[in-house]
Amino acid sequence: MQVTRQTPQIEESQLADAFTAFIGAANRLEDSHRQLHEEVAELRRQLEERNRALASSVAETERMRAMLRQILDASPCGVAVLETENEEVILLNPEARRLFNAAEPAEWGSLPGCVQAAVKNICREPWEHYEQEVTVDNDGRRLCLSIRYSRMTSPVRDSGRRNSKAESSCLVLIIGDVTAQKDMERQRENSRNVVALAEMATVLAHEIRNPLGSLELLTGCLAGDPGLGDDSKRCVQHLRAGVRSLSATVNNVLCFHNPAAQEMGPLELGSALRGAVEFILPLAQQKGVQLRLRETLQDAQIAGNFSGLRQILLNLACNALRHTPLGGQIDISAGIEVGEIGRSAVIEFADTGCGIEPKNLPHIFEMGFTTTGQTPGLGLAVCQRIVEQHRGTIKVQSRLGRGTTFRMEFPVL
Repeated sequence: MQVTRQTPQIEESQLADAFTAFIGAANRLEDSHRQLHEEVAELRRQLEERNRALASSVAETERMRAMLRQILDASPCGVAVLETENEEVILLNPEARRLFNAAEPAEWGSLPGCVQAAVKNICREPWEHYEQEVTVDNDGRRLCLSIRYSRMTSPVRDSGRRNSKAESSCLVLIIGDVTAQKDMERQRENSRNVVALAEMATVLAHEIRNPLGSLELLTGCLAGDPGLGDDSKRCVQHLRAGVRSLSATVNNVLCFHNPAAQEMGPLELGSALRGAVEFILPLAQQKGVQLRLRETLQDAQIAGNFSGLRQILLNLACNALRHTPLGGQIDISAGIEVGEIGRSAVIEFADTGCGIEPKNLPHIFEMGFTTTGQTPGLGLAVCQRIVEQHRGTIKVQSRLGRGTTFRMEFPVL
């Protein structure tokens, strides 16, 4: 017997419902895909905006970093950043490298020893800021540096809160060169000391000058006493020489530290020279040096002051006698010369002493300059000042072992 199988029949309504459900699912899938595409596009747009913002932030950071570097490089103060735990030099700007005389790249060992010691002390103490002044060697020069040490702090999270401060192992050093300031302070102190010494010397010179004048008068009276023996005459001669030498020193102090305008008038130069030579003669006799005057001035006059002229010759004589050996000679010559500016009275003061070294010639008229250390170094400076007050000039020529010649020129009235 044959069995016949029947195929289930799908109703048309069911097929329509299935197709309708499929269409609805496809539409929903399409809507979801469109929504997902829009969300991906929005995310892409946001990501691109954030990337642009991040790139702008990175560029701004690099710009600020470059600007900060330029500021540090151009800063007149030295800036250093040190990592103390590992003893590393993180940053030295050009001024800090110059002041510390450090190479590039700088190493911890190239820092001055006093700075390394200070850093170690700071690490052991709870200081946030510390200042000190140190002296360092820099290519043969002594630099005085003012250094301010500051600890660096870093923001960290603490119990969920931001901006808490935590200490790091880095120190920031701000270095200033105060060498010039210290030198000025020393100069001011030295100037105050010089002024005080000058005032004291002036007071003492004033106090000494009056009894010195009395001694000069007394020795003059003793020298003219016919009843003195040879020994007494020699003692009086030495006494007169000592008094006049001391008079030269006192007058130099007064002239330099308490200068006053000298009264100028017509001065017969030949007569004044003879009087001045007679005044300094005891000094030459005491030293065993021959003193000679040769002048052809006749009645020539200059605008001058006899005391000033005598002080010039006295200072030159004292200077020459210190460097002229026993048996030496001092020649003073004077005459009239005619030049482009008219007639001039020329005085030459020559000795046969040891001479002046060439390196010292430019400095001999400077106040306080001396080669022996036994004099205050005022004599030649005072000579130059008095000569200039007489509208004259003074020059010097010297040869070692042959002697020295001072040449002075004064305009003739």
